[in-house]
Amino acid sequence: MVSIVFADTTGRYDGRDLERRALGGTESSVIRLARELVRRGHRVTVISNCEGVIEDNGVRWQPFGADVPNDCDLYVPIQHPKLLGLVRARRTALWVLWRPNNLKHYKQLPRMWWHRPVPILMSLFQVAQYSPWLPRRDPQLIIPLALPDDIRGLPPLIAPPPPELVFASNPARNLFGVMRIFVDRILSVRPDARLKVFGAVTSAADPWTAWGGLVPQDLSPQAKAAIGIRTAVPREEMMQDIRNSRAMIYLGHKTEAFCLSLAEAQALGVPCVVAPVAVLPERVVDGVTGFVRGDEHGFAAAALSLLNDDALWRKQHEAALRLQQGLSWPEYAERFEAALVSDWISADRSWSAAVGQAT
Repeated sequence: MVSIVFADTTGRYDGRDLERRALGGTESSVIRLARELVRRGHRVTVISNCEGVIEDNGVRWQPFGADVPNDCDLYVPIQHPKLLGLVRARRTALWVLWRPNNLKHYKQLPRMWWHRPVPILMSLFQVAQYSPWLPRRDPQLIIPLALPDDIRGLPPLIAPPPPELVFASNPARNLFGVMRIFVDRILSVRPDARLKVFGAVTSAADPWTAWGGLVPQDLSPQAKAAIGIRTAVPREEMMQDIRNSRAMIYLGHKTEAFCLSLAEAQALGVPCVVAPVAVLPERVVDGVTGFVRGDEHGFAAAALSLLNDDALWRKQHEAALRLQQGLSWPEYAERFEAALVSDWISADRSWSAAVGQAT
């Protein structure tokens, strides 16, 4: 057993929130990994912007205002170099859950070189963006984000879904472009098509107004009626709706470093049509589990082919279920442990065995 401390300033949450409300990918990943490491016998603390000290599934959660642990075996801040040095540790790793470009800022470089954390990356896109001016592990440590068991290993759907497309991401990540392509190039060909939008973890009574310039404001009443927007949807309900969609369409954003929503959709068996932006081509097997298209015409044509061709949809649906299940969280924790703490466990076991023989 080793002591592990995570630190995350992303949002106001603790482990209980995984079952209580919709969370972003960063928060849910921290909770799931912390719980899994406890199951593997480690002592885990997470420092976050939570309300107070609590224990959840064996994980100690505490706010930054509380007394931080004096030391630990492994300290893992999330993304931000400003968190380096908060806890004294035998080893420090930086879990890079976004683009790594903030790490090379001139104000952060001294902290990165002083502490020299092991970067934990998620994608080849992050590797390509990781600055040569930063300390690095050779080879880089890449562990793709895991997926929860409730969306993995599902059977194929019996019948093709209705002509419903889905967008499930922050509306700032080019929802405007997705809506425009849907209305101008897809709805005009398939008037019965629908677009479901799961747009944010925070609720909005009227997203069309609240999101302002993030969505087109000149759509006809008929076009708006074909687009359903929901916010702060419980995770189980959202996953069920995504699984029963014909395809996910997503243009992406330059900040996309893993794209958990695409990974989840593919694991559910949903073909995805994406643009060749950032990490998106890593999440979809072009022509097998979806399409990667770099122009609006090709993007819309790919989406329409999945709406119109049941045989094509079936082929890609089953390929996604077969090829895109990703890692489970137990598998992720095993790789994490092997890369960062197994040498200490082996040393401790060897020491214990030697003491046992001596006595």
